[in-house]
Amino acid sequence: MKNNIHKIVNGLFLRVFGILLILSTLVVNALMIPLTTVSAASDITPQYTSNSTGVFPTNSWTIPGQNTVINHQGGDTSNSWDKNSSWNGDSSDTSKSYLKFGTDTSNPDYQIRKYAKETSTPGLYDVYLNAKGNEVKNIKPIDIVLVVDMSGSMNSSVNGGNDRVGAARQGVKNFLKTINDAGIGQYVNVGVVGFSSPDYISSSGTLSENIDASDNQAHITRINNLLANDFTGGTFTQLGIRTGQSMLASDSNDHKKMMILLTDGVPTFSYKVTGATTINGTDYGTAFGTNRDEPGFTSQLWKASGNSRTPSSYNVSGKTIKDTWPATLGESLIAKNQSTELHALGIQLSKDVGYTNNNSYTYLTDSQVRDRMKLLASPGLYQDANSAADVETYLKNQAKDVLSQFNTVNQGSISDPLGSQFIYGDDTPTVKSVGSSVVQNLPTVTKSNGSISVSNINLGKDQEIQIHYQVHLNTESDNFKPDYWYQMNGKTTFTPTKDSNAVEFGVPSAKAPGTELKVTKQWQELLDSSKRPDSINFEVTRTANNQSNDWRATGTLGKSDNWSKTFKQLNRNNQLISLPAYDNKGGTFNYQVLNESTDGYVSSITNKTNESTITNTQYGLIIDKYASNSKNKLTGAEFIVKSADGKQSYTLTDNQLQQLTPGDYTIQETKSPSGYQLDSTVYPITLSQDGKWSSSGQGINVKSPTTDGNGYKDGFSIATDKSNNTDNNNVVRFVKNDAFKKFDLTVNKVDKTTGNALKDAKFTLTDSDGKTSVYKETDPTSTFTFENLSSGTYTLKESKAPDGYIASKDVTIIISDDGSVKITNNNGDWKSTLQNDAGNNQISLTVNNSNKTVFPSTGGTGIVHYMLIAGAFILIALGASGYYIFRIKRGNRS
Repeated sequence: MKNNIHKIVNGLFLRVFGILLILSTLVVNALMIPLTTVSAASDITPQYTSNSTGVFPTNSWTIPGQNTVINHQGGDTSNSWDKNSSWNGDSSDTSKSYLKFGTDTSNPDYQIRKYAKETSTPGLYDVYLNAKGNEVKNIKPIDIVLVVDMSGSMNSSVNGGNDRVGAARQGVKNFLKTINDAGIGQYVNVGVVGFSSPDYISSSGTLSENIDASDNQAHITRINNLLANDFTGGTFTQLGIRTGQSMLASDSNDHKKMMILLTDGVPTFSYKVTGATTINGTDYGTAFGTNRDEPGFTSQLWKASGNSRTPSSYNVSGKTIKDTWPATLGESLIAKNQSTELHALGIQLSKDVGYTNNNSYTYLTDSQVRDRMKLLASPGLYQDANSAADVETYLKNQAKDVLSQFNTVNQGSISDPLGSQFIYGDDTPTVKSVGSSVVQNLPTVTKSNGSISVSNINLGKDQEIQIHYQVHLNTESDNFKPDYWYQMNGKTTFTPTKDSNAVEFGVPSAKAPGTELKVTKQWQELLDSSKRPDSINFEVTRTANNQSNDWRATGTLGKSDNWSKTFKQLNRNNQLISLPAYDNKGGTFNYQVLNESTDGYVSSITNKTNESTITNTQYGLIIDKYASNSKNKLTGAEFIVKSADGKQSYTLTDNQLQQLTPGDYTIQETKSPSGYQLDSTVYPITLSQDGKWSSSGQGINVKSPTTDGNGYKDGFSIATDKSNNTDNNNVVRFVKNDAFKKFDLTVNKVDKTTGNALKDAKFTLTDSDGKTSVYKETDPTSTFTFENLSSGTYTLKESKAPDGYIASKDVTIIISDDGSVKITNNNGDWKSTLQNDAGNNQISLTVNNSNKTVFPSTGGTGIVHYMLIAGAFILIALGASGYYIFRIKRGNRS
């Protein structure tokens, strides 16, 4: 009865501890439970305040001079929060702001701390997480049996030079030394079983050293001496497991029971199976006889047939037993069912050639052999050794895992998700030992999917690790709020052991400043402000370190703002966003207006740091009309100005200012001044969006019309006298010269007395160079026309008078460049007419002729009588004049 109670208690105890011992690098997912469970104090769960300024630790501390980060205070169950509200944040200081856990707060089971500090880069923070361990109180011992394959295949002489024997011997020595060096040898009891086949290393096939404390030096010496024996014989794995389990079961204490099996091949010996079962398709022996199956060089059963071998098998419980595996697996299952944690190392396993003992034949592939070896071990506790050196490494790591059983932090982990308003820095998370006792096996730190995970944390007395990484406050997201506390991480937890509850780190908060953009609007108008809108919209971009990007936002400025406003928010993607002062890399943002468009105006933008001035300017065209070769302005001309898209058309008179918006235009004269030739040449002109004038691709920059002799050349220039913008260039002047039309001179010959037309006269018209023009004589020949006369001085001479008439004097005709006409020495009427139609200008001149006087014929009185009569008249006139003068003088005296 007493023995049964012991077995029940022992079985329950072993189940509790069955998953404690884990192989850190070699045993996958085998997490060993610490010998004392540490309970977390719920009343030191971090607390946070949430209000309009953000979310931040209620009980906090800050670093002097750093106002953008706030950290959580430390504390424990007895003293609550530590009230330390300020210290310098030196990461080497491992005494401040820890959360302490365990029933004895003066000697905590473990401690954690998380805090952040500013770097020299705005918005970039160093984050530190610390975890301290301690030694387990009320330590319970561990019983371990090393089951070592001492078959001949372990020797280098038969396995291709691999010294598996030496590796096993040295590995066991190191295993024992590591435990003793840690000072826990009195808690770790070790025994050894060496196995082979019967009558080789011993008659039974085993050598053994019973379990004893590993700090017993005599015991250690006996273990080393045992393994110094020759390795020889076959592989009776079942026997080794049975002997090891018997050694563990012989002591009915509540210690954790652990077996470590080292073997380099398939079992070549086993006890005959007398009972069997099938689990997940694999046959396991449940009962065994005393007789043995001894295939010797393979796991496959065979029998001799003359000089040859043939496969052999037998049936048990409806199962066909055809190799040594059911017996070996069944023995391991019995041990595991007795709460033994069974670890197994397969040393350089290879295929099983089967009964032929010929390498060209395969009974089990190396993969199939490995699958069966895995079934020997407890789930997840099998590992391969690919070299002899791997054997030593395996045992070294096993020793470290045993040591971790006595740590308060055993196979612990940290989960540290990133806060929603933060992004990771460019660094790689690091972990280092910072306690007075160095942590030899540092945990694994990974960063993925917005979270940092730390696994395989093992910390004992005076051992501490520190994880470091960097984060940026994500100021570039549209939901960023300036001067708002954002939590740097999500719920950050620490789980000290596999089966313990997680506790929370205090999470720091950080904030970043905003900035503002000042926008001013200036108007430069030519005509009036009637086209000025009540408000304008503009687009903003931002740069950092002069690097452009595709970020855009919009703003509105209006008359109600007096056309000047400072913006702390802009519109982006239909929502108001704030303006952070710097980007995610700490570069200072510079906000500038990128563009603005107002109908009827050309917009120009002057940018400074976070300040923009938008100038809206009206641009216009004025046309000056001149007479060719003179600086005489003309009136009466008309021009049509058309936009290239056909949407705008203006009719301009000379010296009329017309406002234009950016675009391509053509200018064409449609009506010339009276007397001048119409020039229908089309002249292109362009006003760019940035207020630059050009014609046919050539910029218009000259400030006044270009002179040409006595006048101006046709073309464009800046009308500085009409411009009113800052650059004094918003009006362009187009100068167009028109040549005067030529004149047609029409001479009408008439009788001076009667006004009747006279025929048969002849005229010549000679210019100042002596060139004579040919006239066109009409029918009847009383009218003479000289065509296409240019400006100049002409002499009209009557070369032949009509019969009976006296020839008229020479007439001087002067035609000026401006179309004015002057006629001298003419004895008749004249006029000049300027034409608007297609014909020449006209000069009409009437030349009067007088009849010749009829003189007396020869032999008559001749002219004597006439002369006498004339003389009498003259004397009478003289006498009358003298008398008149005499009377006047006399009257004056009286």
